[in-house]
Amino acid sequence: MAELSITNVVTVSVSAPQKGLSAYNVNNIALFTDETPEGSFGADGYKIYKGISDVITDFGSDSKTVAMATNIFLQTPNMQNGNGYLVIIPLKQDETLAVAYARAKGLVDFCGIEATKAFEDADVLAAGALITADRKLYFPVYSEETALTAETGIIAKVTAQKLTGVRCLFYTVAADANKYAAAYVSRALSTNFSGSNTVQTMHLKDLAGVEADKGMTETLLQKCQTAGADVYANIAGVAKVFCSGANDFFDNVYNLNWFVGQVEVALFNRLATVSTKIPQTEAGMSLLKESVELICQKAINNGFVAAGKWNSADLFGNPEDLRRCVLDYGYYIYSQPIVEQDQTEREARQAPLIQVAIKYAGAIHKVNAILYINK
Repeated sequence: MAELSITNVVTVSVSAPQKGLSAYNVNNIALFTDETPEGSFGADGYKIYKGISDVITDFGSDSKTVAMATNIFLQTPNMQNGNGYLVIIPLKQDETLAVAYARAKGLVDFCGIEATKAFEDADVLAAGALITADRKLYFPVYSEETALTAETGIIAKVTAQKLTGVRCLFYTVAADANKYAAAYVSRALSTNFSGSNTVQTMHLKDLAGVEADKGMTETLLQKCQTAGADVYANIAGVAKVFCSGANDFFDNVYNLNWFVGQVEVALFNRLATVSTKIPQTEAGMSLLKESVELICQKAINNGFVAAGKWNSADLFGNPEDLRRCVLDYGYYIYSQPIVEQDQTEREARQAPLIQVAIKYAGAIHKVNAILYINK
């Protein structure tokens, strides 16, 4: 007896999931070196490392590159706690930082930037503008007090130009300055943003493999504070990082870089992974805003964002809702109603602008106390 196909009644097809972007990683560190590696390094122009042994093989145990890489891997926690890696990129002959950076960012993913050599002030400023715009972080270290001089010193210039992607460090012992910088960047870029209460400030942190700066004085510390340089000082007999907020605090810049990258990827993936479409309706906008809200919730969980009073004069949406949501939750998300959207934007399939307000959780760096005594 002949059988008829079930497809006359039921047809089942498989809709494969659409591909999206991977999460933005702010913990990968690029070390630009002016030393020539061995042939084992390869011909890619860069090499990724997860441990020090391969760096020794490629550059030799007495190299500047190994000395810095050692302090990068020595920190606990380090960039690997945030799923980061070390990538070493040899500089070409007479290559400026700006040129090297532009070349390297097309080769491999990284956020933190260190170098075995110092660059000219003009190059630092030129590269710093590019690095800041790309939401990456460069950690130059200086040992000469002239770098702190108002208006003319490179650290003061970086701060004056609001190059928040350039995180200046100061250490008077020039021979050990690069070791300090390497330890700092690894400890700094160690946050696992997927955890609970994991975001950190660099203030008063310990660094492995680095001694407190023997040349640091109260006068010099004040100059570093004013210019915008973080130092590693002896505080009451204990070696600790001491941060300056003149060029904003490191953690504010780092955490915001993470947050912006997460929102970008979340919105892209919402559009790219749907098998049909996001309708240009309030329901469609709700889907997009839900993606942003998930990142805001993640920022609350890791300690970057917290509920608090909105003190800014910048207001949007419903001002009362903004103040209330930030006070209650730490964030507020708003989009222009679809019915108010300009027709030309609608025909171009442009979503109404999504605006987000967040309140930093901040960090306490200093405490004052008064003791009242009754005899």
